[in-house]
Amino acid sequence: MTLSIVIQLLIAGLSTGSIYALVGLGLVLAYKGTGVLNFAHGELVALGAYIALFLTAFFHLPYWQVLFLSLVIMAFFGALFERMLIRPLMHAPSFTVVVATIAIGLMIKNVLRLSWQETIATLPSPLDGVRVRIGEVSINPQYIWIIVCSISITAALALFFRKNLLGKAMQAVAQNQEAARLMGVRVSRIFPLTFAISSVLAGLAGILFGPVVGIQPELSSIIMKGFVAAILGGFNSLSGVVVGGLLLGVFETFGGAFIGGTFKDLTAFAILMIVLLLRPNGIFGKPEVRRV
Repeated sequence: MTLSIVIQLLIAGLSTGSIYALVGLGLVLAYKGTGVLNFAHGELVALGAYIALFLTAFFHLPYWQVLFLSLVIMAFFGALFERMLIRPLMHAPSFTVVVATIAIGLMIKNVLRLSWQETIATLPSPLDGVRVRIGEVSINPQYIWIIVCSISITAALALFFRKNLLGKAMQAVAQNQEAARLMGVRVSRIFPLTFAISSVLAGLAGILFGPVVGIQPELSSIIMKGFVAAILGGFNSLSGVVVGGLLLGVFETFGGAFIGGTFKDLTAFAILMIVLLLRPNGIFGKPEVRRV
């Protein structure tokens, strides 16, 4: 295997891993902020891609307007999703909430399937027509765009949680809802904000990944890789989720190249099992301390 092929595989793996990291971040944010493990998150990824496709196909808007409007719609949908469907079940048994999110996800998927059938569509990219070459290495410009967007959104989230009062309030709620409430944090307002940000991350992942794999209802299956990325890096560490997603994408891409596309998933899950056997809480995860 030549150096140029290794570089191409590495960039492809990092771009795929960036998508997994975005999906995993959305899952972990919703879970840490509200205690709800949202199994409909994969369908939100597909929904974001289809919203962008709708705005492009029917209104012929330029890419940047499509991106902005799609994320705004996803934020509104996420807040509405929490208010109308999640909050009434907040005090229900955990299993009930899990089944409810699975049911909601199936509803979204079937609506998308009925609306767009099984046709695989694609989205334009802001780098369409751009050729990226480094020496003998030819790189898909969409991969570069995915990596840049993922790095930017991760940095923006880090600044939001460190510098912004709302970000600090979200962290407080994630750590201890009751203590945050006693400190004057309006927990009932933090919940929809958390789901709005989680949905924006899902929608962004769908919009970025759509031009690479095509837009279809089965795009929602990426939730499994998001879960793997989150568990691999550590479900209670946002930075760990990003690292886990990148590692997963790289290992999966190189595994597919060396072993074959059929065994790509086998490579990813084998790495997960090895890491969990050595570190049950993930690479950066820490065991939860419970006081008795």
